[in-house]
Amino acid sequence: MKNNMPPNWQPPAPAWQALWKDTTALRVAYFAVQASTPALLDVWQQQTLIADQFPLPVGPLLVERGHFVDAAGQDNFLLISYWRETEYERWWSVASDRWYQLAETTEQGLWRETMSLPHEHFETLLSSPDTHGVASSGDDLEGPILEHGYPGGMRDRIACCALGDVRGGAAPRALSEAQHESIVRIPAPSNLCMIRSGQDWGHCNEEQANDYLRNVHPVLQKGMDYLRDQGEECACYSMRLVNVLDEHWQATQQTFGLGYAKDIFAFEEWAKSHPTHLDIFGKFMVMAEKYGETLQLQLWHEVAVCPDGGGEFEYIQCHDKTGILPFVSGV
Repeated sequence: MKNNMPPNWQPPAPAWQALWKDTTALRVAYFAVQASTPALLDVWQQQTLIADQFPLPVGPLLVERGHFVDAAGQDNFLLISYWRETEYERWWSVASDRWYQLAETTEQGLWRETMSLPHEHFETLLSSPDTHGVASSGDDLEGPILEHGYPGGMRDRIACCALGDVRGGAAPRALSEAQHESIVRIPAPSNLCMIRSGQDWGHCNEEQANDYLRNVHPVLQKGMDYLRDQGEECACYSMRLVNVLDEHWQATQQTFGLGYAKDIFAFEEWAKSHPTHLDIFGKFMVMAEKYGETLQLQLWHEVAVCPDGGGEFEYIQCHDKTGILPFVSGV
């Protein structure tokens, strides 16, 4: 029995998690352009580095795209890429030149956020065998699994949480560098927690899709807005609700929340006790009980605990509400 699992526990619904045969650490890297007009998408597609132009062995395992409007009302288009750690390092040693050249030639904001994903530092959870996010790069699925649906379930699925103290420490602090006057670069504090939590109603029939969009999605938006705008109350450094785009940068019927918190306990406490999450969970359970085994909504997440020296945030010409900037000292 896992450390936090209640005696004789039975999960509320089936769930699966991804498995990898290759134990090489992975890397997630987000690259984004920020501005006050959607027209900048043309600039983003034409000028910035498009990771899927780089085939293996130096390219990513998986590339996805997204868009959201941030707390300052600015559009952000982002490229989400997953790599083997060593291949990312090889690629970035060359591709970084293009990134900083773009910074010199555009007035738009640019940002990137990256984190190492040793397998003992992250976990995935899927409500169906259909994969999303980093799980799509896995070799197999395990499930149904018991270790979910209770407080502490995320920690029970992440090996490093059983091996040492994973509580967060000091707030993020910017490095002092003069490479470019508008660059703010921040090493990720150890034990920083990243979550990417997705919702896919593209598999739903019209009745279930309308049910989700009318009853569940609005309270999800409210919860994500709370973490974005009042995250300091629960040690959440950043949250965005991102609309997933297809390979042609067109809208899909998917979203995901992308967030960072001081540590895994911060997200756990919010999920366990905050009214905004209790409302999300309650509305979802009404829908789940209504449709039972015929529920077509797909939910998933990936959660990572940052290893020492394992993450970096960089903001170039971005407004001061971008990402984790509101919590950074030394800016």
